[in-house]
Amino acid sequence: MFLFLTLACCCGCPAYFGKPMWEQYPASASLPAEISDLSLRDDAASKRVVTQLKTDLRGAHVLAEDTFAGVYSDGAGKRVMLFGTTGFRFSPESDLEKEITRLTERYGLRQVESIDTGTRGEYLRCGVGKEGQATVAVCGWADHGSLATGVFTRRSVDDSATLMERLRGTIVSRG
Repeated sequence: MFLFLTLACCCGCPAYFGKPMWEQYPASASLPAEISDLSLRDDAASKRVVTQLKTDLRGAHVLAEDTFAGVYSDGAGKRVMLFGTTGFRFSPESDLEKEITRLTERYGLRQVESIDTGTRGEYLRCGVGKEGQATVAVCGWADHGSLATGVFTRRSVDDSATLMERLRGTIVSRG
């Protein structure tokens, strides 16, 4: 009986805590031309925004394996700026907290709340901020293989959080 308990402890504990890591890393990101009712914008202004976002990400996340950024919009004029990195993250929850803190200065974030994703090792936080004169919802996700932020115009925090999880499921590939 002692041998069984020892084996369960020695093998079971690392497997329990390590499972999210090997399920979520490695990861890669690919921005499709369309996601649901959103279309990836390819105009000059959007390209400038994407270039700036990627430059900012490289400066803030020097150990990232890759960066990605895109500007999406729907037929009603709602916009989503999505930007993030891929690479191994040992502590995604604290990495997301640092990213939200970094973005608080830029967007004046307030009312930031954690949202349960239902998956161990995946974290989602959303808040309200400003981009220029517009009120925006800002959501960030982090897991052991990726970290990203979405800035949503003309959407509630709840709608933005739901869309953010759908974006992650579409954009991020594992393995």
